[in-house]
Amino acid sequence: MLTLVTGGCKNGKSSYAQDLACKLAKKAGSAPIYFATMIPHDSEDEARIQKHRTDRKNLGFETIEIGTNFSQIVEKLEPGRVILFDSLTALLANEFFEGRTDFSIQKMQEDAVQIIERIEKSLEKLIQKENSVVFVSDTIFCDIKYDEITELYRRNLAKLEQFVATKCEKVVEMELGVKNEKLKGDCPGSKAFTETRANEATQTFTQVSSATPQLPNCCLIVGGCYQGKTAFAKEKFSLLDEEIFVCTEDSEPDFSRRCLSHFENYIAYCIKNSLQPKTSFSDSKIIICDDIFCGVVPIDAFQRKLREETGLTLQKIAKNAELYRVFCGKAQKI
Repeated sequence: MLTLVTGGCKNGKSSYAQDLACKLAKKAGSAPIYFATMIPHDSEDEARIQKHRTDRKNLGFETIEIGTNFSQIVEKLEPGRVILFDSLTALLANEFFEGRTDFSIQKMQEDAVQIIERIEKSLEKLIQKENSVVFVSDTIFCDIKYDEITELYRRNLAKLEQFVATKCEKVVEMELGVKNEKLKGDCPGSKAFTETRANEATQTFTQVSSATPQLPNCCLIVGGCYQGKTAFAKEKFSLLDEEIFVCTEDSEPDFSRRCLSHFENYIAYCIKNSLQPKTSFSDSKIIICDDIFCGVVPIDAFQRKLREETGLTLQKIAKNAELYRVFCGKAQKI
């Protein structure tokens, strides 16, 4: 069984993942293996690692440090074991930053392609070799935009999560210690998604006959950055690239387009120009917006205003909309 467990800081990911791995290992009749990816850099990291060790004490885990030699360990690993992989977040950070001397964005973008390819190949081998793997990651996508290097890291962690999610039987998001399990097969690109959505995708906003019940004023798709919102919209609604308008903070959107992406940028444009954002449309629209409501409250006053206005605007749109939330490439109708 393959499971991806993710969520915000201190929301119960590790505890849930440990319990699940122990249950799977008991069923398999073998001791579980804990893949520890964190490389400590200060006393705070050391304390976090010690807490994890204490939490899993007496649970029967065999601990293997894989911070810098993941691929070699996978090659030597005995097949058929239950693995708790904690975490994708730390593993990618190690690959991105450990031992690096050139932090130019161009060099890091070039390296990112090879890093992701290398990690995915190793993960594929691990998945093929082992009976059960519980992957742990961190939701770091529902927040403000950061510097180029941080955004590059977040974007590639999202890619890695979506790669793992396509392989998993289930994806679990931990919220305040509560398990929110995502449906299997709802990931764009997966066989199950394609099969279950094929008929729905033909029922686009522009293909509704007079006998068909009237569609909502629009479809609203939200989720953290790099989570696969556009991929989901394209597959579900047969969207073409030329039908998508990517909003900016500098100009009014082209409302004639079928889909308005990065709607939060349009709201920023309205704030800057003292305008009221448009919340109803004469024709059906697909609205895609980043979830910028979670995370640390921004110090910048404009970003705080943008967060509030985006939430208020989407509430108005949602009153007459079909709602979807996309997480790790998986979509849920709200």
